Amino acid sequence: MNILIGFLYVVEVLVCLLLGLVVMLQKPKEGGLGGAFGGGALEASLGADAGNVLIKTTAVLGAVFLLNTLILAKLTSTPSNGSVVAEEVAAPAAQTVPEAPAPAAPAPAEAK
Repeated sequence: MNILIGFLYVVEVLVCLLLGLVVMLQKPKEGGLGGAFGGGALEASLGADAGNVLIKTTAVLGAVFLLNTLILAKLTSTPSNGSVVAEEVAAPAAQTVPEAPAPAAPAPAEAK
């Protein structure tokens, strides 16, 4: 099970990096990082629908990230007792208090 969890962590990191890269490559109105590749290099490599390809890639990577995160959460969670409400603390058993010894009767006063 630990091997599967380790593999899923590696997938999670790779998907995070790829998702960040793909989001930064998308061409916003101001140019962004997508403009850094020089006048249409992205369109030349991915075709005229480069924007659609990046949007679809973002959606797929986002779905993979979400599913992977949910699976990791399920596999690494600790089992609980099934209740989120704290159980009532049972009242402690009545403690027996030893009775104090009866006060000694006062000594009779001596008659003079």
